[in-house]
Amino acid sequence: MRITDVHLIPLMTYEESISAGPGAALVEVETDEGITGVGEACIHSERGEAALAVQKIVEIGFKPLVVGENPFDIQRLWLKLYSYCEWYGRAGVATYALSGIDVALWDICGKALGVPVYTLLGGRFRDKIPVYASLLFDMDDPEGTAKVGKEYVKLGYRAVKYGWGKTRERAFGMNLDKDEEMIRTIREVLGQDIQIMVDVGRFVNLTPAQAIKLAKRLEKYNIFWLEEPLPPEDVTGYKMLSDAVDIYIAAGESEYSKQGFLEYITRRAVDIIQPDVTKAGGLTEAKKIVDFCEAWNLMMVPHGFSSAVNVAANLQLVASMPRAFILEYRRTPSPLISRLSKKPFTYEDGCLKIPTEPGLGIQIDYSVVEECSVKQ
Repeated sequence: MRITDVHLIPLMTYEESISAGPGAALVEVETDEGITGVGEACIHSERGEAALAVQKIVEIGFKPLVVGENPFDIQRLWLKLYSYCEWYGRAGVATYALSGIDVALWDICGKALGVPVYTLLGGRFRDKIPVYASLLFDMDDPEGTAKVGKEYVKLGYRAVKYGWGKTRERAFGMNLDKDEEMIRTIREVLGQDIQIMVDVGRFVNLTPAQAIKLAKRLEKYNIFWLEEPLPPEDVTGYKMLSDAVDIYIAAGESEYSKQGFLEYITRRAVDIIQPDVTKAGGLTEAKKIVDFCEAWNLMMVPHGFSSAVNVAANLQLVASMPRAFILEYRRTPSPLISRLSKKPFTYEDGCLKIPTEPGLGIQIDYSVVEECSVKQ
């Protein structure tokens, strides 16, 4: 089997808030045996510019390097592409591009062998995974924000995460009193038995001292974890924060490749590592990050807030993880989550079932691709 072509289709949705992650990109790798693998480059840019940049990297830079190659040579092809892009950076958009191709190669191999990707990653530890409903804060409406989460609790979700805010000007993390009132209201509405996670997000970059003060204000509400209150470069600050508070600290969606996660893991700077398969280097790198977390005895919960391809890749990964206890599941409206896959994911009693079809177990609805394609 040989690779014959590679495409990247930039996608954009029009959300009520830019924090909803309006951008993504579908990657297709075609072969001479009629098998096409799909992957995703997780790209969040407000005007679609990052998706267009990654399209150029894939179709001008990476495509000539993989056409004619055996798609089963996943590790060698990963290193080939990683080495190629050293001039313009082994992080950011270059790694997004690499991630999309890598996930598509795993999809091809699973389809060719007639097995789900988790079999190729080492086998299945579970056939379903608890998920948390991933939502956004509306800092102007604590009661309304809490009630949205309550609707998912009624559907059987046992964990809810809120993050960011509607705009940069109205974000969580900007006012301690408003932040505490929001979490107090959410806890009161959702009840004491529901896990609550808080994602400060990229609209606010606190100092370690500010993050410690925030975390200590929230400890009384028994939140499960506090996510990314600091800039991703401040590993020392994360270590200070983790050591100072009685709340799990989570981070990692802005990191790339195993090298990017190494300092977080070896210094035990956070309690929960959160790589995004479609940003951090694909399933090839995610598997290595899983192994690092196992070696250093840390929790890992993959990030995922972009498209159904991301969800499918995450489900294959967590199926193969020795210790996986929960997975992010975006519940803010998006056609890239709800309609991109012809067959919806199976949700039942707080869990998503792991697809058992060959490859990623997803079939793309190309009418949705056309609807959301970036028009240049």
